[in-house]
Amino acid sequence: MRIRVISNLIVVMACALCAGLVYTQIVNYKKYATLSLTNRVRLVPIEGMRGNFYDRNGIRLVDNRPSFDVIVMPQELENSMTTLSRVAALVGMQPRDIFASVEKNYTAPFAPITVKEDIDKKTAITLEEQAFSLPGVMVKATPKREYRYRDAASHIVGYVGEISKDELDRLRGYGYQMRDRIGKTGLEKQYDNYIRGEEGGMQLEVNNRGYFIKSLGTKEAVAGKDLFLTVDIRLQQYIDELFAGKAGACVVMDVRTGEVLALVSRPGFDPNMFADRERSGEVTALLGDPSHPLLNRAAAGTYPLGSVFKPIVAIAALEKKKISADDRFYCGGTYTLGGQLFNCWDEEGHKDQDVREGLKNSCNVFFYQVGRLVGIDDMSSFAQRFGFGTPTGIDLPGEASGFVPNRLWKRLAKKEPWFEGDTVNLAIGQGYLLVTPLQVGRMMAAIGNGGNLVQPYLVRRIGDVEVHTIKSRPIGISKKCLDIVKGGLRRVVEDDSGTGRRARVEGLRIAGKTGTAQDPSGPSHAWFAGFSPVDDPRIAVVVCIEHGGKGGLEACEFASAVFKKAREVGLL
Repeated sequence: MRIRVISNLIVVMACALCAGLVYTQIVNYKKYATLSLTNRVRLVPIEGMRGNFYDRNGIRLVDNRPSFDVIVMPQELENSMTTLSRVAALVGMQPRDIFASVEKNYTAPFAPITVKEDIDKKTAITLEEQAFSLPGVMVKATPKREYRYRDAASHIVGYVGEISKDELDRLRGYGYQMRDRIGKTGLEKQYDNYIRGEEGGMQLEVNNRGYFIKSLGTKEAVAGKDLFLTVDIRLQQYIDELFAGKAGACVVMDVRTGEVLALVSRPGFDPNMFADRERSGEVTALLGDPSHPLLNRAAAGTYPLGSVFKPIVAIAALEKKKISADDRFYCGGTYTLGGQLFNCWDEEGHKDQDVREGLKNSCNVFFYQVGRLVGIDDMSSFAQRFGFGTPTGIDLPGEASGFVPNRLWKRLAKKEPWFEGDTVNLAIGQGYLLVTPLQVGRMMAAIGNGGNLVQPYLVRRIGDVEVHTIKSRPIGISKKCLDIVKGGLRRVVEDDSGTGRRARVEGLRIAGKTGTAQDPSGPSHAWFAGFSPVDDPRIAVVVCIEHGGKGGLEACEFASAVFKKAREVGLL
């Protein structure tokens, strides 16, 4: 009886086993076959390198260097506490930090987790040698962005960082994925879609312990396209060094084409810190820096312009026939309007002078009178003709528009009418007017090139494709008018009594305008804007030194050094 019961039990168990095998191998074949394949095949991504950046002479500005990251595959870890502790010791981490990293970044058993970035080559070799005793741990070679000129070109090239949730939601349809690195500022952001590489990968077969058996296939990663810039890094770096200890911006551009030859904003930052997790403390300090080093002052910083605005007032007066080239106005050092006294910078006054002399002397009283003849409507209109109040269209993200005031704006924003006192303030570039150094460069280029407003740009070629042609539009200013104003700007630099005489360079003919722009928060900003050669202009130079005092001093000397360097590197 007992034997029969045992026999029946064995038969029942055998039937159950057979039924289980049938269910597993036939009914659920696809499910378990897929699970087996998934467990047997590991996908190892290969990151595509971002494109390099080159200056106008082929000098490499930005590229990628080989980097080694330590990756943990959670499903393949054995004796995880011991394994991770050993890895921590090898890469110089505390065990608690590596445990925390794995826990924080865990998403799925098969999803790789980066626990340490950019280890040195010796450590990478050591980990590879011990790979069989460290199951679930691997070293992945990844390209890391390297900015060769650090802060000298930081506001042009920008930096990259891990894609944020908001960016991913917006860009997922363009092939971006979680943990992708994406351009955050500068050209890295502007041209990210062209620069970014296409990811590849390897299919590896592993055994039940997760050890490599063989390669099943490889899809090669594709590098992004290279950018070829208009910038001359020799000039860029030289200007950056001139700014030591100062804040401000400098723009150098080709007056004929709009090519930006240098664009410097100070203070700057080292973009390499954003590619290194271990420098996160420096990044935090940078973000909280009250001097705002991440602000591109050349394209996104807005300033009062001061007397550099006077050429526009002169052009408006001549074009509208409010004055002629020979009309003279008297400056006794002050100007009275409605019982209020408006001063000239020269207390003794400049006496009788025409428009060329008014520009040469940067006489406030002359332009108070001329500005009133022109009026707010035409001053505002001509400022807009020269590109103030709108972005220049340069291929950089975050460009500011600046601001040109008018009657309607003041009525709506200030709830009061436009006063004559507002007009005389605007006539010398003060009051509500705000501009960017880049806009000033375009204005000066237009005066120099005969009245064409060019669009500045930084990238002339992407890969093998030329992407920029000259974009310009005529402002509608007569040659006669421009010649008169250019004659005054030439005297600003060339005459011994000109306010811009410190900008002279032996052997170069330079025209320009100085500016001392009052700032409510501190000392005045110092400006110089000019072009050279006078007879056949090739480059425009704009210098803005925050709280630099009188434009005829430090800003002029700065500009002189820039013109001299531009000639040295073959741009003049």
